[in-house]
Amino acid sequence: MKDVFERARKVVDARLVWLHLGADTLWLVRESEDIGASSMALDLGTDSFAQLFFRSDLPSPLELERAIDHVEEELMRAVTWKAGCAVLGTDHPMARAMASGHGLANTVLTREVVEAAFQRLASGLLGDPSALKGLPSGREAAATLRILRELMHHLSFRLVTVPPAPQHASLPESPCTGSVQRRCHE
Repeated sequence: MKDVFERARKVVDARLVWLHLGADTLWLVRESEDIGASSMALDLGTDSFAQLFFRSDLPSPLELERAIDHVEEELMRAVTWKAGCAVLGTDHPMARAMASGHGLANTVLTREVVEAAFQRLASGLLGDPSALKGLPSGREAAATLRILRELMHHLSFRLVTVPPAPQHASLPESPCTGSVQRRCHE
């Protein structure tokens, strides 16, 4: 865990809360000078969330809206994790793809960038297929975007840092290519 904090600090010099979006659980981890690392698990895994709320790869606007209740309820358990001046850090493949989609290899995503991506998803679900161009498709991608947007909004994170990949590992594949088995909207 120390490695991810060090990599994230190469991008931004701020207090960090690390986000791990797993298939069944969302983990938040923060370092504290006095007590070391602390963590919190929330029932917001991308795959389980998608299976619970979305019936197809392209969720309906109503499904996307109903899913917010579950996200907000879970995030209320984490209100003590409000950002203050902390920055959210993650190396989730979708966050990395969003950063590289903006021409930024190792960077910081603003809340506005995440919000704009979510608005494009919502516009696509409401009947504008051109809004989906370049967004990762599939219900897990929609779940990831919904969770990230609500997390940033309700816990007041203004920035997400996407740190450089470890020196000994290759960059994770974009959710739009390769073996991740997701496709991009064309």
